[in-house]
Amino acid sequence: MEFEQLEAAWRSPANTPDDKAQAYLMETLMQTLKARRRGELLFFAIPVTAMTIFTALMVRTIAAGRMDVGREWGSLAMLAVCWLVLAAVLVVGILLRHRGKPDGSPVRDTLSAMLAANRRARTNVRIFWMMLPVFVTPMLVSVGQLREVGKATERDTWQMLFVFGVALIASVGWNTARYFWVMKPEQRKLEGLLAEYE
Repeated sequence: MEFEQLEAAWRSPANTPDDKAQAYLMETLMQTLKARRRGELLFFAIPVTAMTIFTALMVRTIAAGRMDVGREWGSLAMLAVCWLVLAAVLVVGILLRHRGKPDGSPVRDTLSAMLAANRRARTNVRIFWMMLPVFVTPMLVSVGQLREVGKATERDTWQMLFVFGVALIASVGWNTARYFWVMKPEQRKLEGLLAEYE
């Protein structure tokens, strides 16, 4: 087939959706983006809620005098690292938000917004990986401090370390798998679609 015939077939009315079909496709795409955004907000709200509860419990414990901050500062450091990660994710989300000016092409704008959301998600995973060693140190210190002050037996200490270890391994595995098998392929697909569209 010659290029002119292929181009004529590509631009034929049968291959170009009418205004009603284009409106339907755009509406479907926008609903998908809204659902994805709601999911992102929910996934961010869950750790924020959990951290707020943990912080309130920590403040209440310190105020009641059931915690010696001088000898049990490790748990405060662990909590601070968690808040630091949440703040970093929020700041990165704001900085990497798609701020492109609309150029009159809803499809191009949508693809650019989806690529920006993918970039934010990948950056969040990299923040998680970078902060993991920073988090592990105060976690080990705080578990050791609980044992030293008599709030945990040796058996309790090993159980805590086991539970924390399993949770961290599961979290690292989930985030790593999602990064390489979901986010990276989506990035390549979106970049390819955007390149084709331009």
